Amino acid sequence: MKVLIIDRFRELADEFEKFCRNSDLEIFQNLQVDYAKDTNVYRMNTFEEYVQRMEKEGPEWITPDDEVLEKIKDADIVLIQWGAVSSEIIDAAKKLKFIATIRSGCENINFQYAKQKGISVSFAPSRLAEVVADMTVALTLSECRGIVRRNLITNKGQWIEEKYNDASHAALSNLVVGIIGYGGIARTVAKRFVKGFGSRVIAYEKITPPEVLKEDEVETAELSELLKTADIITMHARLCKETEHMIGAREFAMMKPNAVFINTARAGLVDEQALIHALRTGQIRGAGLDVYEKEPLPLDSPLLTMDNVTLMPHSAGITNDILTNSLKIIVTEFERFLKGEELKFNV
Repeated sequence: MKVLIIDRFRELADEFEKFCRNSDLEIFQNLQVDYAKDTNVYRMNTFEEYVQRMEKEGPEWITPDDEVLEKIKDADIVLIQWGAVSSEIIDAAKKLKFIATIRSGCENINFQYAKQKGISVSFAPSRLAEVVADMTVALTLSECRGIVRRNLITNKGQWIEEKYNDASHAALSNLVVGIIGYGGIARTVAKRFVKGFGSRVIAYEKITPPEVLKEDEVETAELSELLKTADIITMHARLCKETEHMIGAREFAMMKPNAVFINTARAGLVDEQALIHALRTGQIRGAGLDVYEKEPLPLDSPLLTMDNVTLMPHSAGITNDILTNSLKIIVTEFERFLKGEELKFNV
């Protein structure tokens, strides 16, 4: 059975081949692994531009590489990370039965068309849970304790002895954390705050069963209640038509003046201009951000002039072990597929 790996680099193919060689399962050792380079990212000005367009539009705008169209003809399985699978690529595949991505979303796959063709599609949910949860906590601590703006190097050695009277400059055990959305990453974030810091955690969630939140020692709340109650508000909802700009001027006006707003999820969940206004006018105390409406963040962005924000360059999910960790998730789907079992992460 042939596995074709489509990506901009060979790294994913090399890691998957290494896994197959070291696997104790014969079904992996018998796989034929091939690689085809996807050059679509190099036709954009930046990688960030490629990612943003893919997440907004899906893969139908790409120009399939001749190598991809040729090699996919006899492929049974396709594995990708940032490589794209459009309807034209699917039509070129004569034997394709399974498409897998090591990403936590399927924006770069035309999965509706794949389903019409009887092709299964799987992804790697929560692959970024641990690292994004770490960054969420780091941004929270930075804003609650003024770590960045009071840094001695940043301030050229000046010893800043600010006196904080607001409630968010406190031990995390005394703060209420509000989580918007409650998927795999949010659960990992909640665990860090509940178990690690002893914080009270509340969540606004419409899909996850209440018993899951209860098991995690997390209280449920309506969005308006969460916004009015939480000292720290962190975004972990999935971006879709219903959640776009779900946090805007009205929602920021509900927050406490001492509230700290964290977004390591998707920029589109938040009206960025409303956030800037809330920070400028003191509606909220501060923010920790890893995502922005336009990336890289323009040099004339007002966010770069503010001392009540901690800004990261969309790097919450970037670690040197992310590829290995992602493969650990998706190879379990490979095993189920190869054994003829029901897929767990079927789109």
